[in-house]
Amino acid sequence: MEVGFACIDITPEVGSVIPGGFHPRFATGIHDPLLVNAAVFSNGNVKLAIVSLDALSIKSSIVAYARRMAEESTGIPQAHILIAATHTHNGGPIADAFLCEADKGYCDNVAKAIAQAISKADRNKCRALIATGFGYEDTVAFNRRCVMKDGTQRTHPGKLAKDAIAIAGPIDPRVGVLAAMATDGTLLGCIVNYACHATVMWGDEFSADYIHYVRETIKAVMGEQTHVVYLNGACGDVTQVAQLIPREPEVGEKWARRVGGRIGAEALKVIFAMDFDAYSDEVLPLAAVSKILSLPTRKVPQQMLEEAMRLLEEGESWDTERIYARELILLNEANKLEPMVNAEVMAMLIGDLAIVSFPCEYFCQFGLDVRSASPYASTFVVSCANGMVGYVPTEGAFRAGGYETRLARSSKLMPDAGILMREAAIELLMALPKAAVRRAATLPNESYWDAGSSPPCSSGLVF
Repeated sequence: MEVGFACIDITPEVGSVIPGGFHPRFATGIHDPLLVNAAVFSNGNVKLAIVSLDALSIKSSIVAYARRMAEESTGIPQAHILIAATHTHNGGPIADAFLCEADKGYCDNVAKAIAQAISKADRNKCRALIATGFGYEDTVAFNRRCVMKDGTQRTHPGKLAKDAIAIAGPIDPRVGVLAAMATDGTLLGCIVNYACHATVMWGDEFSADYIHYVRETIKAVMGEQTHVVYLNGACGDVTQVAQLIPREPEVGEKWARRVGGRIGAEALKVIFAMDFDAYSDEVLPLAAVSKILSLPTRKVPQQMLEEAMRLLEEGESWDTERIYARELILLNEANKLEPMVNAEVMAMLIGDLAIVSFPCEYFCQFGLDVRSASPYASTFVVSCANGMVGYVPTEGAFRAGGYETRLARSSKLMPDAGILMREAAIELLMALPKAAVRRAATLPNESYWDAGSSPPCSSGLVF
């Protein structure tokens, strides 16, 4: 097929808001540039575009605007364009999150940059061979929810919290890689898929977080011409913080370099194990299908609403409880205008690789479930894609509690939303062309596991 890559800088002006925490941070500098990375695939009949942008999330309105412009300039159907945020918590003002609000001008610029990147990648297409593989990295990502002595679950209870007795959920140690090599042997670029919150850098400088070091690690070996499109996995409850390991807090540049470097190094191991000649005589299939789910929001109970109003009237400082009080009032008003929200679930096929995406911070167990049920041995699960409807925890998490389940604009869907998304994703995967189905053995301990059991390492598996 023909494959093209492109990159556009979307770093905003210094002084802009950095969303990703309860309080706004104002950028004092740029640690590394925020980028839009795009890949376009064409087999002569069908074209697809996959875009990754360094941002906390992406609004569905930005997706719609970017898709329209990209279709006009390239002819790629809007339904064939996947746009995902890397979920960096040091990105630009693109999200309405707690006390941070999006900047419309920046959002418009990002939409234009996405369309420009797709158009440029389309122009850059050349004949290429592709291969897909998986590595294994279980040392840099950890489930951030802990089971407490009283049976409840807490998010980030603190290092070695005395009441924490176990890790509450799984991680996804797979490092997925799709690589494209030009006919002269040059690696054009790759797509890397891994599940971990991008919350390592923090501070007050713009940064792609550990994703920057994933890209730098791959480029250092394969050459600066290599493009890296990073797709974050089902990382709603997965982060770099090891709650039950006695060591320093895993934040700052040192840890961003360690996390990104190890993921990038594992991706390189996968690339070096790839056989790009395997499909050289075939015209590989490309396809995309999607489904819009209409999901009800949780209503704010009257008693909670009244208490929230009281807190806002009586308080002065923006502590956590007053911030959540503001969230409840804003959510209540939003529910009046939009009691149902649209969530686009998408599935793509590139050769024998299936990519399925969700417009939310999807809990890791759901991602494992989807991949386990996929008819394709090679399946990437992507979060924060084609919009953002907030956290989507498991029903068990809703019963146990924790930050991700607390009612707010960031967690507003009913407890069954994750199941509905999972079933829609499996349905879409089954609707993709069957010619390329190659169901193989999964990695060790693919299903649910906790930090107390360490699966054996099985790096560089290639299907």
